[in-house]
Amino acid sequence: MNKSIILPFFIILFITSILGGAIGGAFPFGGFFQSPIAHIQLPAEKIPGLGVFNTSLTLWIGMIILMTFVLLATRNMKNVPEGRLQNIAEVIVEFFVNLAQTISGSEKGRRFVPLVLSIFLCVVVSNWVGVLPGVGTVGIVESAEVVYSHKEHKVESCHSSDHGSDHSSDHGSDHSSDHKDFSCKEALKEHLVVFETIPGTGIKYLPPGRGESKVEKGGGVVLVEDVIDSHSKLESETYNQKHEKPLPSDLEGRYAGRLLPLLRGANTDLNTTLAIAIVAMVAVQFWGISALGIKKYGGKFFNFSSPIMLFVGLLEFIAELARVVSFTFRLFGNMFAGEVLLVAMMFLLPFIGIIPFMGLELFVGVIQAFIFSILTLIFGITAISDHSEH
Repeated sequence: MNKSIILPFFIILFITSILGGAIGGAFPFGGFFQSPIAHIQLPAEKIPGLGVFNTSLTLWIGMIILMTFVLLATRNMKNVPEGRLQNIAEVIVEFFVNLAQTISGSEKGRRFVPLVLSIFLCVVVSNWVGVLPGVGTVGIVESAEVVYSHKEHKVESCHSSDHGSDHSSDHGSDHSSDHKDFSCKEALKEHLVVFETIPGTGIKYLPPGRGESKVEKGGGVVLVEDVIDSHSKLESETYNQKHEKPLPSDLEGRYAGRLLPLLRGANTDLNTTLAIAIVAMVAVQFWGISALGIKKYGGKFFNFSSPIMLFVGLLEFIAELARVVSFTFRLFGNMFAGEVLLVAMMFLLPFIGIIPFMGLELFVGVIQAFIFSILTLIFGITAISDHSEH
């Protein structure tokens, strides 16, 4: 491609992205790429049939990618690296070895490198996999009845009313709602998205051009109560009884549900970040006990020589617990915020407009991994130092 047309080409694509998204939907000629904004929730979702959470599946994929990289990089190692992968691996390892020795001021800093480097690679690969196309956008469509059941169990006011409902937990399938009393008002007001189905396959997708508004206004959103009595399908006879405006004829028989993504960023799950934080801080305590002995290291937290030292030790103990909490929420908060940002940008700037924000998330993923690993290194060096030295 001629370099002189590259910039105008991307400008045209960016303008098209703006006009095609929710921003362009404010104009009569815009909004041709927009779709309802994706549903986001804090807890990870369990994948039906597999019995694992989507964040765990993403973590496993990331670890497979990481192990594959390590195996390929170390398969034919030579004193003078010839392969690109060995060069990359050696640069990363050498960087962390030099960093550990610089911060610790001696060769003893090398003992921290295996775990610190492992944490960095684990976190950065997990963060990057969570940005890949398809993560959070490909999955299983839950039926209206399943969405109702999830919400009903979370709403306290619905627990007290015994309406004899036997809610099914099978995802994405058509269930008969006969003999069931759907009386939880909060659950009936949950939003669903109208999908199109590829003929003969059962594969559902979101067509471009339907925004966040209700279907009678040209959008792609309905309520659970609109389709729960019709096997999650839009039927004009049922829909028109509940709304002033009739159901558009082109949506007759369309399936309405909610996407449960198969993959979701591993570090957007609080359990994942808590597990990494616990591993890091347990290792810090192990390093401290190994270097100073359990009596001397424990004396940093339980010193009964004077009331002041007892208070200082208590503060040290609380600080160790606080580090687990800060580790956990720092990584989780940044990555979950990134997930929300990408979802919002896909809604506002679909197509090419989201690419700069994906690049931003890749950068943030590296920064957060480095912060996590460097703090683990600093805490480890502090732990093996005699209390009188700091």
